[in-house]
Amino acid sequence: MKLRESASLLVVCFAVVLGMARAAAADEDVEKQLKSEYLNKVLTLRHFYIGEHLSFAVDGSLIGVGEIGPWTVNAQVHVKSIELLPHSVHIEGRRVCLAFDVKANPYRDVLDLIDESEPDINKRKALEEYFLNNNVDIKIDLSSEQSDLSEISAGMEAVFLKTNERIADIVPDYWQDYFSQVEGWPSAFPHSRDTVYKVRMGEVSTPRPNFQPAAEFTEEARRSRYHGTVTLSVVVDASGNVAQLAITSPAGMGLDEKAVEAIRTWKFEPAMKDARPVPVAIAIETQFDLY
Repeated sequence: MKLRESASLLVVCFAVVLGMARAAAADEDVEKQLKSEYLNKVLTLRHFYIGEHLSFAVDGSLIGVGEIGPWTVNAQVHVKSIELLPHSVHIEGRRVCLAFDVKANPYRDVLDLIDESEPDINKRKALEEYFLNNNVDIKIDLSSEQSDLSEISAGMEAVFLKTNERIADIVPDYWQDYFSQVEGWPSAFPHSRDTVYKVRMGEVSTPRPNFQPAAEFTEEARRSRYHGTVTLSVVVDASGNVAQLAITSPAGMGLDEKAVEAIRTWKFEPAMKDARPVPVAIAIETQFDLY
């Protein structure tokens, strides 16, 4: 009897060990697939959360509280490692800060600009080290310890854009006019039910700002001594308030959002037509320079 019990126990132990070995091998295969698909790739977060550590549920919802930042600073992640852990996928990556270059690509990694624009080798190395170490850890929780590839892929697609999706679909509405220009769509600006005029000499006067606080620099732009100009289409309503705005020529590095944030607070003497105030569309340039 004892011999049979011992033999049965050995069979159970062998089955458990065999099951664990098979599960480990399966996890290893899944991890290899994840590395093949995502390692050293640049992924785009669906939501531009600030922070060094981000945790998501498998449906893409953030675990905890998060603040949204500029997409040119917080959206893109260069994957340096991806690991399958019990109940989660762990990703370590570098935040890719984007600057806009109208003469080259629409936007470029700031590391490329530093390499081209900073002649002092010591300053260049210090800047490169800062941006190379601008890291983020991302954890995506899974429903079970041995999750299959379909659940993991669904979790990745809930947190990051798929390759056939456009960033135009997830950026704030004031970016839509810019992407319309880049992708050859007709401009949808301004979006107003009321008649919006254009400035015409002798017919429609120019609105004059009487309160215009300056836009602030982002830390990323300040560190890299990056400068640029943001151009916006703005509708000033008949009360002299900024009713709506859209980026038409960006700078990147989070400066576009700073320009939007500042100009939204501006106050104007409204445009006049036939001796009455009217809404009018104008262009505003915000220059960012460090002296």
